[in-house]
Amino acid sequence: MNKSSHGKAGKMVVGGMLVALVLLGQLHAGESHHATHSEEGAIGASVEELLALVRTMNPELAAMALEAEAAAARVEGSDALPDPKLQVTFEDISKNSSGLPSRVSATKLIVQQEFPLWGKRRLKRQVAEADHHKAQGEQAALTAELLGKVKTVYAEYHQIHLSMEQNEELISILRTLVRVTQARYAQGAALQNEVTAAELERGGLTAERVRLGNERKKLKARLNALLNRAPEAPIVEQPRLRTIPATSALDFGQLMPRLLETNPQLAKDRATLTAAQSNRELASREWFPDVGVGMGIVKRQNETDSFEAMVEMSIPLQWEARRARENETVAMERASQSRLEAERTRLVAELQEALLALESARGVEQISKESLLPQARMALQSALRNYENGAGESLQVLDAVQRLKKYRIEQIKAQYEQQMRLADIERLIGGEL
Repeated sequence: MNKSSHGKAGKMVVGGMLVALVLLGQLHAGESHHATHSEEGAIGASVEELLALVRTMNPELAAMALEAEAAAARVEGSDALPDPKLQVTFEDISKNSSGLPSRVSATKLIVQQEFPLWGKRRLKRQVAEADHHKAQGEQAALTAELLGKVKTVYAEYHQIHLSMEQNEELISILRTLVRVTQARYAQGAALQNEVTAAELERGGLTAERVRLGNERKKLKARLNALLNRAPEAPIVEQPRLRTIPATSALDFGQLMPRLLETNPQLAKDRATLTAAQSNRELASREWFPDVGVGMGIVKRQNETDSFEAMVEMSIPLQWEARRARENETVAMERASQSRLEAERTRLVAELQEALLALESARGVEQISKESLLPQARMALQSALRNYENGAGESLQVLDAVQRLKKYRIEQIKAQYEQQMRLADIERLIGGEL
Protein backbone atom coordinates (compact mmCIF):
# COMPACT_ATOMS: atom_id res chain seq x y z
CA MET A 1 0.00 0.00 0.00
CA ASN A 2 1.49 3.38 -1.00
CA LYS A 3 1.66 6.49 1.20
CA SER A 4 -1.29 8.15 -0.52
CA SER A 5 -3.64 5.20 -0.07
CA HIS A 6 -2.45 4.75 3.53
CA GLY A 7 -3.20 8.40 4.32
CA LYS A 8 -6.59 8.12 2.69
CA ALA A 9 -7.42 5.01 4.69
CA GLY A 10 -6.27 6.72 7.88
CA LYS A 11 -8.47 9.69 7.13
CA MET A 12 -11.45 7.43 6.52
CA VAL A 13 -10.89 5.58 9.79
CA VAL A 14 -10.51 8.77 11.77
CA GLY A 15 -13.46 10.37 10.00
CA GLY A 16 -15.55 7.32 10.79
CA MET A 17 -14.51 7.68 14.42
CA LEU A 18 -15.72 11.27 14.41
CA VAL A 19 -19.11 10.37 12.98
CA ALA A 20 -19.44 7.55 15.50
CA LEU A 21 -18.67 9.99 18.30
CA VAL A 22 -21.44 12.31 17.14
CA LEU A 23 -23.94 9.47 16.93
CA LEU A 24 -22.87 8.21 20.34
CA GLY A 25 -23.27 11.69 21.78
CA GLN A 26 -26.73 11.98 20.28
CA LEU A 27 -27.75 8.70 21.91
CA HIS A 28 -26.18 9.76 25.21
CA ALA A 29 -27.96 13.11 25.17
CA GLY A 30 -31.27 11.39 24.55
CA GLU A 31 -30.91 8.90 27.40
CA SER A 32 -28.96 10.78 30.07
CA HIS A 33 -32.03 11.64 32.08
CA HIS A 34 -32.74 7.95 32.63
CA ALA A 35 -29.39 7.34 34.31
CA THR A 36 -29.10 6.69 38.02
CA HIS A 37 -26.38 7.36 40.49
CA SER A 38 -25.58 4.98 43.31
CA GLU A 39 -23.42 7.24 45.47
CA GLU A 40 -23.71 5.99 49.03
CA GLY A 41 -25.90 8.19 51.20
CA ALA A 42 -26.82 10.51 48.33
CA ILE A 43 -30.25 12.10 48.23
CA GLY A 44 -32.07 14.00 45.53
CA ALA A 45 -32.98 11.31 43.02
CA SER A 46 -36.13 13.40 42.56
CA VAL A 47 -37.22 16.85 43.63
CA GLU A 48 -40.15 15.31 45.54
CA GLU A 49 -37.66 13.66 47.89
CA LEU A 50 -36.02 17.00 48.63
CA LEU A 51 -39.36 18.73 49.14
CA ALA A 52 -40.33 16.18 51.77
CA LEU A 53 -36.98 16.66 53.52
CA VAL A 54 -37.07 20.46 53.57
CA ARG A 55 -40.44 20.39 55.34
CA THR A 56 -38.92 18.47 58.25
CA MET A 57 -35.27 19.60 58.28
CA ASN A 58 -35.26 23.33 57.52
CA PRO A 59 -34.64 25.36 60.73
CA GLU A 60 -36.47 28.44 59.45
CA LEU A 61 -39.64 26.44 59.02
CA ALA A 62 -39.25 24.96 62.48
CA ALA A 63 -38.87 28.45 63.99
CA MET A 64 -41.90 29.75 62.08
CA ALA A 65 -43.99 26.78 63.25
CA LEU A 66 -43.11 27.62 66.85
CA GLU A 67 -44.12 31.25 66.30
CA ALA A 68 -47.47 30.10 64.93
CA GLU A 69 -47.85 27.86 67.98
CA ALA A 70 -47.13 30.83 70.24
CA ALA A 71 -49.77 32.89 68.43
CA ALA A 72 -52.27 30.06 68.95
CA ALA A 73 -51.47 30.02 72.66
CA ARG A 74 -52.14 33.76 72.90
CA VAL A 75 -55.66 33.22 71.60
CA GLU A 76 -56.64 31.13 74.61
CA GLY A 77 -56.18 33.92 77.14
CA SER A 78 -57.00 36.89 74.96
CA ASP A 79 -60.57 37.29 76.23
CA ALA A 80 -59.87 36.58 79.89
CA LEU A 81 -61.11 38.94 82.57
CA PRO A 82 -58.59 41.26 84.23
CA ASP A 83 -57.08 39.99 87.47
CA PRO A 84 -59.27 40.72 90.52
CA LYS A 85 -58.02 43.11 93.19
CA LEU A 86 -57.92 42.62 96.93
CA GLN A 87 -58.39 45.78 98.97
CA VAL A 88 -57.59 45.91 102.72
CA THR A 89 -58.74 49.03 104.57
CA PHE A 90 -58.08 50.00 108.21
CA GLU A 91 -60.55 52.58 109.59
CA ASP A 92 -60.71 54.81 112.67
CA ILE A 93 -57.13 54.28 113.78
CA SER A 94 -56.66 55.91 117.19
CA LYS A 95 -53.42 57.25 118.63
CA ASN A 96 -51.72 56.38 121.86
CA SER A 97 -50.09 58.82 124.28
CA SER A 98 -47.00 58.94 122.09
CA GLY A 99 -48.99 59.93 119.02
CA LEU A 100 -48.48 56.62 117.27
CA PRO A 101 -51.23 54.42 115.74
CA SER A 102 -52.72 52.30 118.46
CA ARG A 103 -56.15 50.86 117.89
CA VAL A 104 -58.10 49.97 114.68
CA SER A 105 -61.82 50.13 115.09
CA ALA A 106 -62.71 48.50 111.74
CA THR A 107 -60.98 46.39 109.08
CA LYS A 108 -62.40 45.92 105.58
CA LEU A 109 -61.43 43.09 103.20
CA ILE A 110 -62.87 43.72 99.73
CA VAL A 111 -62.40 41.76 96.47
CA GLN A 112 -62.96 43.79 93.29
CA GLN A 113 -63.44 42.58 89.71
CA GLU A 114 -63.59 44.69 86.56
CA PHE A 115 -65.92 43.59 83.73
CA PRO A 116 -65.23 44.99 80.23
CA LEU A 117 -68.59 45.47 78.48
CA TRP A 118 -69.88 46.16 74.96
CA GLY A 119 -68.19 43.12 73.38
CA LYS A 120 -64.65 44.28 74.11
CA ARG A 121 -63.48 40.83 75.20
CA ARG A 122 -64.91 39.26 72.06
CA LEU A 123 -63.10 41.81 69.90
CA LYS A 124 -59.82 41.18 71.70
CA ARG A 125 -60.18 37.49 70.97
CA GLN A 126 -60.90 38.25 67.31
CA VAL A 127 -57.69 40.29 67.13
CA ALA A 128 -55.72 37.43 68.68
CA GLU A 129 -57.29 34.91 66.29
CA ALA A 130 -56.44 37.14 63.34
CA ASP A 131 -52.85 37.39 64.57
CA HIS A 132 -52.77 33.59 64.75
CA HIS A 133 -54.05 33.33 61.17
CA LYS A 134 -51.44 35.88 60.14
CA ALA A 135 -48.71 33.75 61.73
CA GLN A 136 -50.07 30.72 59.90
CA GLY A 137 -50.02 32.70 56.66
CA GLU A 138 -46.42 33.71 57.28
CA GLN A 139 -45.54 30.07 57.92
CA ALA A 140 -47.29 28.98 54.72
CA ALA A 141 -45.62 31.78 52.75
CA LEU A 142 -42.18 30.78 54.04
CA THR A 143 -42.92 27.13 53.22
CA ALA A 144 -43.94 28.05 49.68
CA GLU A 145 -40.85 30.23 49.29
CA LEU A 146 -38.47 27.51 50.50
CA LEU A 147 -40.13 24.83 48.39
CA GLY A 148 -39.82 27.14 45.40
CA LYS A 149 -36.13 27.64 46.13
CA VAL A 150 -35.57 23.89 46.31
CA LYS A 151 -37.36 23.37 43.00
CA THR A 152 -35.41 26.19 41.36
CA VAL A 153 -31.98 25.15 42.64
CA TYR A 154 -32.70 21.51 41.80
CA ALA A 155 -33.64 22.51 38.24
CA GLU A 156 -30.44 24.55 37.97
CA TYR A 157 -28.50 21.57 39.31
CA HIS A 158 -30.04 19.45 36.54
CA GLN A 159 -29.19 22.13 33.99
CA ILE A 160 -25.54 22.03 35.03
CA HIS A 161 -25.59 18.23 34.80
CA LEU A 162 -26.88 18.34 31.21
CA SER A 163 -24.39 21.07 30.31
CA MET A 164 -21.54 18.96 31.67
CA GLU A 165 -22.70 15.96 29.64
CA GLN A 166 -22.85 18.05 26.48
CA ASN A 167 -19.46 19.54 27.24
CA GLU A 168 -17.88 16.09 27.61
CA GLU A 169 -19.45 15.01 24.33
CA LEU A 170 -17.99 18.01 22.50
CA ILE A 171 -14.60 17.59 24.18
CA SER A 172 -14.47 14.02 22.84
CA ILE A 173 -15.23 15.24 19.34
CA LEU A 174 -12.70 18.08 19.56
CA ARG A 175 -10.01 15.81 20.99
CA THR A 176 -10.28 13.54 17.98
CA LEU A 177 -10.56 16.49 15.61
CA VAL A 178 -7.33 17.96 16.97
CA ARG A 179 -5.51 14.68 16.35
CA VAL A 180 -6.86 14.44 12.82
CA THR A 181 -6.01 18.06 12.02
CA GLN A 182 -2.51 17.65 13.38
CA ALA A 183 -2.04 14.52 11.26
CA ARG A 184 -3.29 16.30 8.14
CA TYR A 185 -1.11 19.30 8.88
CA ALA A 186 1.90 17.00 9.15
CA GLN A 187 0.99 15.64 5.71
CA GLY A 188 0.56 19.14 4.30
CA ALA A 189 -3.19 18.68 3.85
CA ALA A 190 -4.24 21.26 6.47
CA LEU A 191 -3.23 24.77 7.49
CA GLN A 192 -1.71 25.83 10.79
CA ASN A 193 -4.73 27.98 11.65
CA GLU A 194 -6.94 24.88 11.42
CA VAL A 195 -4.85 23.16 14.08
CA THR A 196 -4.81 26.30 16.24
CA ALA A 197 -8.57 26.82 15.96
CA ALA A 198 -9.30 23.22 16.93
CA GLU A 199 -6.95 23.41 19.92
CA LEU A 200 -8.45 26.73 21.04
CA GLU A 201 -11.97 25.33 20.85
CA ARG A 202 -10.94 22.27 22.84
CA GLY A 203 -9.20 24.49 25.42
CA GLY A 204 -12.34 26.58 25.79
CA LEU A 205 -14.42 23.48 26.42
CA THR A 206 -11.89 22.24 28.97
CA ALA A 207 -12.12 25.55 30.82
CA GLU A 208 -15.90 25.28 30.65
CA ARG A 209 -15.64 21.85 32.28
CA VAL A 210 -13.87 23.43 35.28
CA ARG A 211 -16.44 26.22 35.54
CA LEU A 212 -19.37 23.82 35.37
CA GLY A 213 -17.81 21.55 37.99
CA ASN A 214 -17.40 24.45 40.41
CA GLU A 215 -20.93 25.65 39.68
CA ARG A 216 -22.29 22.19 40.49
CA LYS A 217 -20.46 22.25 43.84
CA LYS A 218 -22.01 25.64 44.64
CA LEU A 219 -25.50 24.41 43.81
CA LYS A 220 -24.96 21.27 45.88
CA ALA A 221 -23.96 23.45 48.85
CA ARG A 222 -27.03 25.63 48.31
CA LEU A 223 -29.35 22.62 48.27
CA ASN A 224 -27.73 21.20 51.39
CA ALA A 225 -28.11 24.56 53.17
CA LEU A 226 -31.86 24.51 52.48
CA LEU A 227 -31.97 21.02 53.99
CA ASN A 228 -29.81 21.97 57.00
CA ARG A 229 -27.04 19.60 55.88
CA ALA A 230 -23.28 19.98 55.56
CA PRO A 231 -22.19 21.70 52.30
CA GLU A 232 -20.42 18.57 51.03
CA ALA A 233 -23.20 16.13 51.96
CA PRO A 234 -23.82 13.84 48.96
CA ILE A 235 -26.50 14.64 46.40
CA VAL A 236 -27.03 12.52 43.32
CA GLU A 237 -25.13 13.84 40.31
CA GLN A 238 -27.75 12.79 37.75
CA PRO A 239 -31.00 14.38 38.99
CA ARG A 240 -34.39 13.75 37.40
CA LEU A 241 -36.62 16.66 36.54
CA ARG A 242 -40.36 16.77 37.11
CA THR A 243 -42.70 16.35 34.17
CA ILE A 244 -44.19 19.64 33.04
CA PRO A 245 -48.02 19.52 33.23
CA ALA A 246 -50.00 19.58 30.02
CA THR A 247 -51.15 22.91 28.64
CA SER A 248 -54.73 22.14 29.66
CA ALA A 249 -53.65 22.02 33.33
CA LEU A 250 -52.04 25.45 33.04
CA ASP A 251 -55.14 27.43 32.17
CA PHE A 252 -55.18 30.92 33.67
CA GLY A 253 -58.94 30.85 34.20
CA GLN A 254 -58.66 27.69 36.31
CA LEU A 255 -55.60 28.72 38.31
CA MET A 256 -56.59 32.30 39.19
CA PRO A 257 -59.43 31.29 41.60
CA ARG A 258 -57.04 28.89 43.26
CA LEU A 259 -54.50 31.68 43.68
CA LEU A 260 -57.07 34.02 45.22
CA GLU A 261 -58.21 31.33 47.65
CA THR A 262 -54.99 29.60 48.74
CA ASN A 263 -52.08 31.97 48.11
CA PRO A 264 -50.21 32.24 51.46
CA GLN A 265 -49.39 35.92 51.08
CA LEU A 266 -53.03 36.80 50.41
CA ALA A 267 -54.09 34.70 53.41
CA LYS A 268 -51.63 36.63 55.55
CA ASP A 269 -52.87 39.98 54.22
CA ARG A 270 -56.50 38.99 54.80
CA ALA A 271 -55.68 38.09 58.40
CA THR A 272 -53.93 41.45 58.81
CA LEU A 273 -57.03 43.21 57.50
CA THR A 274 -59.29 41.25 59.87
CA ALA A 275 -57.09 42.22 62.82
CA ALA A 276 -57.16 45.87 61.73
CA GLN A 277 -60.96 45.83 61.45
CA SER A 278 -61.32 44.31 64.93
CA ASN A 279 -58.88 46.86 66.37
CA ARG A 280 -60.83 49.69 64.77
CA GLU A 281 -64.10 48.39 66.23
CA LEU A 282 -62.44 47.88 69.60
CA ALA A 283 -61.17 51.48 69.56
CA SER A 284 -64.71 52.73 68.94
CA ARG A 285 -65.96 50.72 71.95
CA GLU A 286 -63.42 52.42 74.21
CA TRP A 287 -65.78 55.40 74.35
CA PHE A 288 -68.14 53.27 76.46
CA PRO A 289 -67.41 52.79 80.17
CA ASP A 290 -66.50 49.52 81.87
CA VAL A 291 -67.99 48.35 85.14
CA GLY A 292 -66.35 46.96 88.25
CA VAL A 293 -67.99 45.24 91.22
CA GLY A 294 -66.68 44.49 94.68
CA MET A 295 -67.74 42.58 97.76
CA GLY A 296 -66.13 42.29 101.14
CA ILE A 297 -66.41 41.80 104.86
CA VAL A 298 -66.11 44.47 107.58
CA LYS A 299 -64.72 43.54 110.97
CA ARG A 300 -65.35 45.99 113.84
CA GLN A 301 -64.16 45.91 117.43
CA ASN A 302 -66.75 44.42 119.79
CA GLU A 303 -69.36 44.31 117.01
CA THR A 304 -70.78 41.69 114.67
CA ASP A 305 -69.08 41.36 111.32
CA SER A 306 -70.89 42.95 108.40
CA PHE A 307 -70.68 42.84 104.62
CA GLU A 308 -70.10 45.51 102.03
CA ALA A 309 -70.77 45.65 98.28
CA MET A 310 -69.77 48.22 95.69
CA VAL A 311 -70.18 49.03 92.00
CA GLU A 312 -67.81 51.30 90.11
CA MET A 313 -67.72 52.60 86.55
CA SER A 314 -64.89 54.04 84.52
CA ILE A 315 -65.40 57.49 83.04
CA PRO A 316 -63.89 57.85 79.51
CA LEU A 317 -62.77 61.45 79.81
CA GLN A 318 -59.46 61.21 77.89
CA TRP A 319 -61.08 62.14 74.61
CA GLU A 320 -57.93 63.14 72.77
CA ALA A 321 -56.24 59.80 73.47
CA ARG A 322 -59.31 57.87 72.37
CA ARG A 323 -59.76 59.98 69.25
CA ALA A 324 -56.10 59.48 68.32
CA ARG A 325 -56.41 55.73 68.86
CA GLU A 326 -59.54 55.62 66.73
CA ASN A 327 -57.89 57.58 63.89
CA GLU A 328 -54.89 55.26 64.07
CA THR A 329 -56.96 52.11 63.73
CA VAL A 330 -59.00 53.55 60.85
CA ALA A 331 -55.80 54.40 58.98
CA MET A 332 -54.37 50.94 59.65
CA GLU A 333 -57.54 49.31 58.33
CA ARG A 334 -57.41 51.35 55.12
CA ALA A 335 -53.72 50.58 54.69
CA SER A 336 -54.37 46.85 55.13
CA GLN A 337 -57.19 46.97 52.60
CA SER A 338 -55.04 48.80 50.05
CA ARG A 339 -52.15 46.41 50.62
CA LEU A 340 -54.42 43.41 50.08
CA GLU A 341 -55.81 44.81 46.83
CA ALA A 342 -52.34 45.72 45.53
CA GLU A 343 -50.97 42.29 46.41
CA ARG A 344 -53.90 40.58 44.72
CA THR A 345 -53.33 42.58 41.52
CA ARG A 346 -49.59 41.90 41.56
CA LEU A 347 -49.98 38.16 42.11
CA VAL A 348 -52.58 37.76 39.37
CA ALA A 349 -50.27 39.54 36.91
CA GLU A 350 -47.34 37.41 38.09
CA LEU A 351 -49.36 34.24 37.50
CA GLN A 352 -50.22 35.32 33.97
CA GLU A 353 -46.59 36.18 33.28
CA ALA A 354 -45.37 32.82 34.60
CA LEU A 355 -47.87 30.89 32.48
CA LEU A 356 -46.90 32.74 29.31
CA ALA A 357 -43.19 32.29 30.03
CA LEU A 358 -43.64 28.56 30.61
CA GLU A 359 -45.51 28.07 27.35
CA SER A 360 -42.89 30.12 25.51
CA ALA A 361 -40.09 27.97 26.94
CA ARG A 362 -42.06 24.82 26.08
CA GLY A 363 -42.23 25.99 22.46
CA VAL A 364 -38.50 26.75 22.35
CA GLU A 365 -37.66 23.30 23.71
CA GLN A 366 -39.96 21.61 21.22
CA ILE A 367 -38.43 23.46 18.27
CA SER A 368 -34.92 22.73 19.52
CA LYS A 369 -35.66 19.05 20.07
CA GLU A 370 -37.63 18.37 16.91
CA SER A 371 -35.94 20.68 14.41
CA LEU A 372 -32.82 22.61 15.35
CA LEU A 373 -30.86 19.87 17.14
CA PRO A 374 -31.46 17.14 14.52
CA GLN A 375 -30.46 19.57 11.78
CA ALA A 376 -27.37 20.68 13.71
CA ARG A 377 -26.28 17.06 14.20
CA MET A 378 -26.83 16.31 10.53
CA ALA A 379 -24.80 19.40 9.63
CA LEU A 380 -21.98 18.25 11.91
CA GLN A 381 -22.01 14.76 10.44
CA SER A 382 -21.95 16.24 6.93
CA ALA A 383 -19.02 18.49 7.82
CA LEU A 384 -17.17 15.51 9.28
CA ARG A 385 -17.76 13.43 6.15
CA ASN A 386 -16.56 16.27 3.93
CA TYR A 387 -13.50 16.65 6.10
CA GLU A 388 -12.94 12.90 5.91
CA ASN A 389 -13.05 13.00 2.13
CA GLY A 390 -10.80 16.04 1.88
CA ALA A 391 -13.61 18.24 0.56
CA GLY A 392 -13.79 20.53 3.58
CA GLU A 393 -11.80 22.19 6.33
CA SER A 394 -11.73 21.68 10.07
CA LEU A 395 -13.08 25.21 10.50
CA GLN A 396 -16.34 24.01 8.96
CA VAL A 397 -16.43 21.19 11.51
CA LEU A 398 -15.79 23.68 14.32
CA ASP A 399 -18.56 25.91 13.05
CA ALA A 400 -20.94 22.93 13.05
CA VAL A 401 -19.82 22.01 16.58
CA GLN A 402 -20.53 25.54 17.80
CA ARG A 403 -24.00 25.52 16.23
CA LEU A 404 -24.77 22.19 17.85
CA LYS A 405 -23.57 23.56 21.19
CA LYS A 406 -25.69 26.69 20.77
CA TYR A 407 -28.91 24.81 20.05
CA ARG A 408 -28.29 22.31 22.82
CA ILE A 409 -27.74 25.17 25.28
CA GLU A 410 -31.00 26.74 24.12
CA GLN A 411 -32.80 23.45 24.76
CA ILE A 412 -31.28 23.09 28.23
CA LYS A 413 -32.16 26.70 29.07
CA ALA A 414 -35.73 26.14 27.88
CA GLN A 415 -36.04 23.08 30.14
CA TYR A 416 -34.69 25.09 33.08
CA GLU A 417 -37.03 27.99 32.31
CA GLN A 418 -40.03 25.66 32.35
CA GLN A 419 -39.03 24.26 35.73
CA MET A 420 -38.51 27.79 37.07
CA ARG A 421 -41.91 28.98 35.88
CA LEU A 422 -43.60 25.82 37.18
CA ALA A 423 -42.08 26.50 40.60
CA ASP A 424 -43.35 30.10 40.41
CA ILE A 425 -46.87 28.96 39.52
CA GLU A 426 -47.00 26.47 42.38
CA ARG A 427 -45.68 29.11 44.79
CA LEU A 428 -48.40 31.49 43.66
CA ILE A 429 -51.27 29.02 43.98
CA GLY A 430 -49.93 27.70 47.29
CA GLY A 431 -49.71 24.04 46.27
CA GLU A 432 -48.62 21.45 43.74
CA LEU A 433 -50.12 21.08 40.29
